[in-house]
Amino acid sequence: SEVQEVNMPKYANFAAAALVAALLAACPVWGQSRDPLPVPDIPGYRTLKCDFHMHTVYSDGDVWPTLRVQEAWKDGLDAIAITDHDDYHPKKGDVSDDISRPYEIARLMGRQLGTLVVPAAEITRGNLHFNALFVKDANAFKGLELATALRQARDQGAFVFWNHPGWRDPIAWFPPVAAAHADGLIQGVELVNGRTFYEGAFPWIREKNLAILSNSDVHRLISIDYGPRERPVTLVFAASASLEGIREALGAHRTAAWANGEVWGGEALLKGLWEGAVTLESSALEFFPRIRQAGLQFRNRSAIPFKLRMKSAPAWLRVRARDIPEEKTVGFFVDAGKEAPAGFHNVAIEFEVTNLHVEPGRNLVVKVPVTVAVAQ
Repeated sequence: SEVQEVNMPKYANFAAAALVAALLAACPVWGQSRDPLPVPDIPGYRTLKCDFHMHTVYSDGDVWPTLRVQEAWKDGLDAIAITDHDDYHPKKGDVSDDISRPYEIARLMGRQLGTLVVPAAEITRGNLHFNALFVKDANAFKGLELATALRQARDQGAFVFWNHPGWRDPIAWFPPVAAAHADGLIQGVELVNGRTFYEGAFPWIREKNLAILSNSDVHRLISIDYGPRERPVTLVFAASASLEGIREALGAHRTAAWANGEVWGGEALLKGLWEGAVTLESSALEFFPRIRQAGLQFRNRSAIPFKLRMKSAPAWLRVRARDIPEEKTVGFFVDAGKEAPAGFHNVAIEFEVTNLHVEPGRNLVVKVPVTVAVAQ
């Protein structure tokens, strides 16, 4: 998440090297494999997998804009934003400091690959950084004082979120941030940046009415910083898989953060993910006088794992909860005690999904309906 001068090889002619890289990166990725990264839609909305914070050679990144699209396509993402810094251009002797160029270059490959590219910029003032998405003029913020730059972003109709809120300084709701938020200039916060979860920012989601973001802030090749399915993702629940759909969903705060096998978001949204991802393949339990054990079988169709902890069940049932890995089917052993009442019973078993966080200190709780037959 740091803004730093990248140590790159000293080419005799960096511009020529960048041109060669651009020509190579412009080649389509046909023939390469793509991880579909399955995540279910929820009722009424498409679930889009996004990364809204990344850099290229147009500020302090190492790669050409088209490569960011190719990486996102291979990783199964639906949308990205290239957010080069408005005031930091260590390579401007070799590459233009026009930060509208990354979007113009990347969006053509986005059309080829079906990856949405959002026009964006990172407004950088000291240790306070903000990403402005859906900008009309990425260069308009240069040289402006922070509040003026954020007002300019608002005037352009941009969606603005605060990046890495605990970067360099201990996390706090700093006065310039508070003032900008009070003026309606900030609509979201990066709860996850890279491999860092900013726990202190989680209470702000409800207190300050902010959208949740989770992004890579990648500067190098994505494969250097992250293995398969390791990059953080912003889940956007949009009415349509389009730029218009993303913009509306961000404004309505229909987002969740997904990183390191953990998801943070509103209860209704996370419940929709669970219900769309997990099905109970066998829901009828049968017990006999000499057979007091049966099983439940859960199938997870998504790339999100689910970590379960038993919360409640009838006192005469013992459920041995297990985690449900991504795209796997698992069985749970269920034991019936000697005091189990004979006959047929419709019961609900409650699980706490310990990696789906709906607010600080509280995780999603789900009810699983089960039919139980106990023979005398």
